Amino acid sequence: MTPLWLQILQAFSVLCISGVGAWLAWQQVQIARVKLQHDLYDRRYRVFDATLKFLVEVTGHGGAVPQEALQSFLRATGEAVFLFDPDLVAYLEDMRHRAMKLVAITVASTALPPASTEFAAAATTASEHALWLTQQLEGITARFTPSLKLDKRERPY
Repeated sequence: MTPLWLQILQAFSVLCISGVGAWLAWQQVQIARVKLQHDLYDRRYRVFDATLKFLVEVTGHGGAVPQEALQSFLRATGEAVFLFDPDLVAYLEDMRHRAMKLVAITVASTALPPASTEFAAAATTASEHALWLTQQLEGITARFTPSLKLDKRERPY
């Protein structure tokens, strides 16, 4: 028969070991959350970087959309729907649509006579899209900032 104090010590040690195990499990959960947040940051930053490069290209070409820049932008932002909130996804889709419309209008207007009213309307529409795209460079960082903050108090999902 073991003394009472030894039985109490054994029960207390089991509780301590269980507590340490629970604490370690909690720490693993916290590490997993931080890793997920950092992984999401990397993927989200790639989309931000591609968007920024695209807008710089458009601005650098005077509002024209280089084909390579558009293709790179489309590839890089394809997964945005899985990474960002619906407002930012809608913004990126609007940017894609405007860029593709600008390319289509530019290509279509080459077949029109320069003095025609259709050419003037196409040029007006193209300049509106080009202006909108170039204006987006100014506020792009502010749009992406909430998604790119690494704040451990916020849930990454």
